[in-house]
Amino acid sequence: MTNKQLLDTYLDYLIAEKGLSRATITSYGTDLEVFTAWLDKNGLALENCDEKKLEVFLNEVAGRAEYSPTSVARHFSSLRGFLHYMNREGHYPHSTDSILAIPKLGHYLPQCLSIEEVDSVFAEVARSSKNVQRDTALFELLYSAGLRISEALSIRLQDIDLENEWLMPIGKGNKQRLVPLGSKAKENLQNWILNGRKETDPKSDCVILNNRGKPMSRMGAWKIVNQFTAHLGKQVSPHTFRHSFATHCLAAGMDLRVLQELLGHADLGTTQIYTHLDNQFIKEEHRAHHPREKAKREEK
Repeated sequence: MTNKQLLDTYLDYLIAEKGLSRATITSYGTDLEVFTAWLDKNGLALENCDEKKLEVFLNEVAGRAEYSPTSVARHFSSLRGFLHYMNREGHYPHSTDSILAIPKLGHYLPQCLSIEEVDSVFAEVARSSKNVQRDTALFELLYSAGLRISEALSIRLQDIDLENEWLMPIGKGNKQRLVPLGSKAKENLQNWILNGRKETDPKSDCVILNNRGKPMSRMGAWKIVNQFTAHLGKQVSPHTFRHSFATHCLAAGMDLRVLQELLGHADLGTTQIYTHLDNQFIKEEHRAHHPREKAKREEK
């Protein structure tokens, strides 16, 4: 059986035996199609995807896709159920217990940037962007406010209170929250809103517009992120800036529940995932900046 046929068999099983809703089945199918497409791309039959290859897939997909921590958890859950079923049916001979029993979210989440790397992105925008004000405003929303890309692109003029320095994004579940607007972010957003934005002949009340005055698409935002992070030599997505925002706030001593409110997480457990990133970030910063660590590198 092909990888697609095995997936179809599993989805049929969920419908017939588990009685799951059509929406849930569609969600599982969407997640698992990413996996079967990866198998096909790499010329792998499911039975030949051992734990090492599975590890490669999990790191690759989490690094390239714009997954939030809860999206990563859902994706792993879908894959774990699929592989357990295939193992039981004799189509997957490898154990999944060690790698998928508990999603190692801190391990698989997209890499976060250092403060110096974030600064270099803003500097690259200032140096080479054809629309400096707009692109700077976009990165302010992603990093300084920690917004999801969907929130950044949908935020409207009336959702920004420049005078009182607040953003009011609408997040998941159509819930609005308050996010403080820092002085530098306020300055850059104000420059775009009062000056550059008007030159696009706006046809929408969205803050971030393309050159034709229409709301910017997700693909357009991805291209901007790719352009101004290329010099970093690593995979960076719009969501990487949200991860970096959370990690840097924790490293600076922010209370976890305050961060929960800023990120718009319904469950504190989702926010706690960032403590894993924070610990790794602290370790990397120590190795990069401690005098004895730096001296050790210079000896090599």
